[in-house]
Amino acid sequence: MSVSAIILAAGDGTRMKSSIPKVYHKIGGLSLLDHIVSTLHTVGVEDVVAVIREQDADRVLKYPVSRAFQGKNKGTAAATSCGLPLLRADSEWCYILYGDIPLISAETLQKLLVYAQADGESDLVVLAMETDNPHLGRLVQGKDGNYVRAIKEAKDICADDVLLPFCNAGLLVRTNLLKKFLPQIAPSVVTGEYYVTELVRLLHDSGYTCRYVLSNSDELWGVNTAEDLARLESSFQQRMRSRALSNGVRLIAPDTVFFSYDTVIEEDVEVCPYVVFGEGVHISSHAKIEAFCVLEGAHIYPYANVGPFARLRSGSRIGEKVKVGNFVEVKNSEISNRSKVNHLSYIGDTTIGCDSNIGAGVITCNYDGVHKHRTIIGDRAFVGSNSALVAPVIVAEETTVGAGSVITENTEAGSLAIARERQKNIRGWKSRKVK
Repeated sequence: MSVSAIILAAGDGTRMKSSIPKVYHKIGGLSLLDHIVSTLHTVGVEDVVAVIREQDADRVLKYPVSRAFQGKNKGTAAATSCGLPLLRADSEWCYILYGDIPLISAETLQKLLVYAQADGESDLVVLAMETDNPHLGRLVQGKDGNYVRAIKEAKDICADDVLLPFCNAGLLVRTNLLKKFLPQIAPSVVTGEYYVTELVRLLHDSGYTCRYVLSNSDELWGVNTAEDLARLESSFQQRMRSRALSNGVRLIAPDTVFFSYDTVIEEDVEVCPYVVFGEGVHISSHAKIEAFCVLEGAHIYPYANVGPFARLRSGSRIGEKVKVGNFVEVKNSEISNRSKVNHLSYIGDTTIGCDSNIGAGVITCNYDGVHKHRTIIGDRAFVGSNSALVAPVIVAEETTVGAGSVITENTEAGSLAIARERQKNIRGWKSRKVK
């Protein structure tokens, strides 16, 4: 069976008070629109059309999606009409989702589809959520049970409507009926807009079966303001924390740990308080992340220890039993098994072999003002404190670099490299200054 989706994402989002269109704001590092596309892909829906504004055509999305453009905003039905021609010809069911409801779960989407197909009688299913907000539209009761005969926008509700305390958070409709009835939707006499929710009334009045499924209001909360965005960020983080804990990750203070949408942490990892994970982090079993670390684009291998107060940037690979200590920054570098960078160092564009020791205050000087260059440090090397390695340079295996050196040339294996001025002790210096 072929299932498609149309995501309505062409709203201006003026209440966000931001130059960024609403659906491109991020939760857990991923845009609202991408969250929905990703969830649809999770349940096997690949035929996805996002209806967006023409001026947003060049905005980059993480996941592949067909794009339809809505000109003048004439309502949700008009937006759906823009996306309809892009659906696959063999589409049997179509989700109609809202781009500002990003945290809808895969379980909920699957539940909606299973319910629609359960008895073969449903033609449209409304995804409903409880609400006490008087400004939101309401489902109008059909016959007994979870049948619905209409969805009324708040401005169109009549006194004789039998309202349910539920509002609409999405639809699932047979695609052939969507194509048939969407052109029949008339504009609201109050607002002049075309509402896609009118499909419920049109199908019901034509003898088709319309039902609703009630779901968790927390995951169906919409984003209209910056305050809403913050609320959903909090909800997303709590979801990620619960998932990590259930997968065997030890979070010492869960509420202080912040995840990206794609964070992968294996079992028996310990994460201390106040850790932030950016995009692209993978932490293998038995590693430990100490307090106050910021990680992005990094892979940490088993039994590695990172922090406290460490920063790992994109392209970092931290090998087994490696120690990256306090106030160390690593960027686009590989630190091989059992090596140590214990404190106060910058390791950029560098490959460090196994069993090497990088002393306090060591800097790899990777940038000449125009280009980035690479530093290679061999196995079992020892780099003394407060040294600078000026790339491109190779510190061969088992080299010892004397503390305070500035290394600009390749070293030989097993050598001692010292590059600093000879110390001078001037006698009587203090007495001269006093005079």
